[in-house]
Amino acid sequence: MEFVNKIENMVGGWLKSVPHLPAAGQKWLGVNVWWIVLIGVILSGIGLLMSLGGIFTAMTFIGATTTYYGALVAESYTGMWFVSAIVSLIFSAVSVLILALAINPLKNLQKKGWSLLFLSWLVNAVAIVVNIVLSFSVLTLIMGIIFGGIVLAISAYFIFEIRGQFQGSTKKAKAATAATK
Repeated sequence: MEFVNKIENMVGGWLKSVPHLPAAGQKWLGVNVWWIVLIGVILSGIGLLMSLGGIFTAMTFIGATTTYYGALVAESYTGMWFVSAIVSLIFSAVSVLILALAINPLKNLQKKGWSLLFLSWLVNAVAIVVNIVLSFSVLTLIMGIIFGGIVLAISAYFIFEIRGQFQGSTKKAKAATAATK
């Protein structure tokens, strides 16, 4: 956990000099982040099920090489594609599970909720790097670095904008929630 704290402090240091949201915006985002995460978990869960269905569908085409269409489809799916798809699915499932565990602590403005949110961000950062490495494509490498970096930077910005609201104990967090209502 100390390693995660070092990364948290390092990323927090990077974001100290950027412009911040107004205090009211930070407060609104901190109080309401739990339902935003809940919507993300539901949509990501649906996406995971669809991805799993897509992988199973692709696997059936590999066995269907007796037809012209089956042969064309089977040629487009390589063993590395399946490895990459399974690895992506595992990373996504872990991230969704962490976010699902974060919902109640985020609702109560507990530090644990923010820490789980940050841990999910770290899992996504590792997933981007692993998927770039597994792609073996220069175009995917460039696009993954550019777009993956943009997504990570924007999500880190919003996560760290609400960080200060999750530093207290449960009693302080409940008092803050009651004060906003």
